[in-house]
Amino acid sequence: MRKILLYIVYGNDQGYYDGAKFSFLSFLNWVSLDDSIEIVVLTEKPELFIDYPVTALLINTEQIRDWSLDGRYHFRIKNRGLAYVIKELKLSQNDKVLFFDTDTYFHKSPLKLFDLICPTQALFYLNEGLIYNRDRFNIYVECLEGIKIKVDNHIYELSKDSSMWGSLMIGIMPCMLPSLEWADKLMLKLIPLTSAHTVEPFALSESLLKKYKIAEGKNFVSLYSTSRKKEYAVRILTTFFLKYSSLPVNKQIKLTQKTNLKRPFWIVIKQRLLRLIKA
Repeated sequence: MRKILLYIVYGNDQGYYDGAKFSFLSFLNWVSLDDSIEIVVLTEKPELFIDYPVTALLINTEQIRDWSLDGRYHFRIKNRGLAYVIKELKLSQNDKVLFFDTDTYFHKSPLKLFDLICPTQALFYLNEGLIYNRDRFNIYVECLEGIKIKVDNHIYELSKDSSMWGSLMIGIMPCMLPSLEWADKLMLKLIPLTSAHTVEPFALSESLLKKYKIAEGKNFVSLYSTSRKKEYAVRILTTFFLKYSSLPVNKQIKLTQKTNLKRPFWIVIKQRLLRLIKA
């Protein structure tokens, strides 16, 4: 059984590339020689990962244009990238793929996440709640309630049990590829019907839940996904790789555990004040 740790990185923002490197380096801190984990990066710039123990697969401009619907919905790249890697690596039905966004890192062992992925269960970062119970998801109710959507030979309809799952982390197996493909078809139907930015994780979770359970993995990962957290963390990461990228990888791995990406209190206050001044 292969265990694949996957990142998808494209574009010209160096912060995403540094984030991916720091993420898998901090993950590797918890990996022993007995753990057969492969790191795969699907990226526009494979040359940026040449000094690291990863398999870098090229994602080209044509693929990005196609997968993002000519730039209209970039989040679709996550679904299409997952499917592409499963096929490109010729993964077997019993292999496992654990995807992370680049704004993640690990200060506790994340290895149990692979155990949460099994033939009857997929993995997401977080269950954010029922669509009908959260005001911020009301756009789905307004746009989709009572609408029957035909996808292949199935009819999809929003239900009272429909939930929003955060896809900062996704864990699936190749046996779930049909659900991934069906989710993409559902996504393409939903995009014209709603202006919500979260159609990608919503479509995938709705598809997977037809056949599988979904587990949460939030307790095993740290992140800096909000704009002000990211603004601070990216500066720390820039400094980290300027200082340490020439060191052996094993030393970089250890240094991730001594690097604090959380904002000090005074930075939080400063950012809030600057935001008020600019408002």
